[in-house]
Amino acid sequence: MNMREMTVAEERAFLKSRLHDYDRAELADLRGELSRRWQKNHPEAAKERSAVFQPLERVPDHVKKHPDDPDEIWTNDMYNVTVRRNVPDKCFGTGRRMIQLGISNYDGTARHDWRDFQAIKNQLAGEECEAFELYPADSRLLDPSNYYSLWCFPFLKHLKLGREIRSVLDRDVAWSPQRAFAGPPEGAKTLHVTTEKPGDA
Repeated sequence: MNMREMTVAEERAFLKSRLHDYDRAELADLRGELSRRWQKNHPEAAKERSAVFQPLERVPDHVKKHPDDPDEIWTNDMYNVTVRRNVPDKCFGTGRRMIQLGISNYDGTARHDWRDFQAIKNQLAGEECEAFELYPADSRLLDPSNYYSLWCFPFLKHLKLGREIRSVLDRDVAWSPQRAFAGPPEGAKTLHVTTEKPGDA
């Protein structure tokens, strides 16, 4: 029997029984067991680690010749990043300027590593700057190449989306499948942190 076939009374009884399941075991323990099973059953995936991210360096001889050209170009061993720092904020209508980061990688693949993109955003727009990647309506889809844009809002403390906490867990302490970190670069903050943040924007 599925949920659509249940009467209201049967559905309530079913949901109540599931709630008792959570009473019988700590959620963290359940998630820890999931992670242990994943590591046992998928050992190759469990061995995956983030690569060490090499800081970007600015291309010194880039000259902006056309208004549509990027203001800056930055590169490392893996990525080429174009930076446009004076994009009008049409999203929130603040009259301020956004930063657009255009990210592509040298091997031409569709590599899209969230941790790398976070590091790129941190270096070029700021650690406390928030950004998003747009998944547009299909009627205005742009997909001409393996190139990704991050839209950054340096004038906002944080966007009113997402959770109000920081929670970063390495593979062996994560609540569900998680790849290991390569290790923090020198001077990095502790990886295993959960803190509250103020809710203002």
